[in-house]
Amino acid sequence: MSFPETEIFTKLVTRVFRIEDVTSLDANDKENKGFFLRYRGQLIGEESAEAYDQLAESLNQYNVMPLFREEEGKHVIYLAQKLPEPKQENIRTNIILFILTVLSVMLAGAQPEGPVPNDTWGVIVVLAKSIFTGWPFAVSLLGILLAHELGHYFMSRYHKTPASLPYFIPFPLSPLGTMGAAIIMRGIPKNKRVLFDIGVAGPIAGLVVAIPVLLLGLSLSELGTIDPNPNGFLEGNSLIYLLSKFIVFGQLLPAPVEPQGFLYWLQYFFTGRPIP
Repeated sequence: MSFPETEIFTKLVTRVFRIEDVTSLDANDKENKGFFLRYRGQLIGEESAEAYDQLAESLNQYNVMPLFREEEGKHVIYLAQKLPEPKQENIRTNIILFILTVLSVMLAGAQPEGPVPNDTWGVIVVLAKSIFTGWPFAVSLLGILLAHELGHYFMSRYHKTPASLPYFIPFPLSPLGTMGAAIIMRGIPKNKRVLFDIGVAGPIAGLVVAIPVLLLGLSLSELGTIDPNPNGFLEGNSLIYLLSKFIVFGQLLPAPVEPQGFLYWLQYFFTGRPIP
C-alpha cells in the first residue's frame, strides 16, 4: 500500500477514531488475514455500528472494508481489500439435496404394516413400500429444520451479509433420516452484534415452529403405561416438553414417583448403589 493511499485512509479513519498508532501490514502474509493497515486507539462515539457504517461507506470507493476489533483493552480497526462479490449461486444442488433429504426422512418415519424382516435389504424394501406413511414425520421435522435455517438466512440478508440458501444433508436408514442442514456465510459480519443476530435467529425461528408441532403431536397421542422393556426409544424431559404435556393432558408425565421411589433414585444417582 503506497504512502498517499495510507494517508487518505488515515484521514477517513480519524473521522470516527482517535488514533494512537498505525501499523502497516503485509496483506499477503497468512498471519495478517489479508489486513494491510491496523489502527489502535479509541472510538470517538459510543455507537460502534454507526461508526462502522460511516467508515465503510467512505472506504467503499477504494474497494476497502474495515473490521472493528478489541484487543488488550484498546479498540482496533483493520483495513483489508473488500471480498469479491459472491457469484450467482446455482441452486440446483440445494434442490437436489432437499429432495433427497425429504425422501430419506420419509423413509425414516415410515410405518410399515406387519413384521419387519431381520436382513437389511428386507428392511429397505418394506420401508420403501410404506414410504408415504412417513410424510407427517417428514413435514414436522423438515418444517422445524427449514425454519431454523431460513432464520439464519433471512437475518443474514437483513444485515446485508451474503449467505447461501440452506444445504440439507440426507442420512438414509438413520433414526431421523438427516444430519441437518447448513448455510454458508459468503461475507463477513460487520460486528459481534450482527453475528449474534444471525446466530440466534435460527434457533428462535425453529422454536416458533417446533412448539406448535409438539403440541399437535401430543394432542394426537394416546396415554398408556410405559413398557419396562421398550423396543425403541424413550425420550427424556425438558421444561418445555414437560409444560407442553401438562397443557395437553393436564398432568405431569411421566407421573412423579412416590417419595420412597425418589429416595431410591437419589441414592442410586449419587452412589451408584441401590438402597438395600
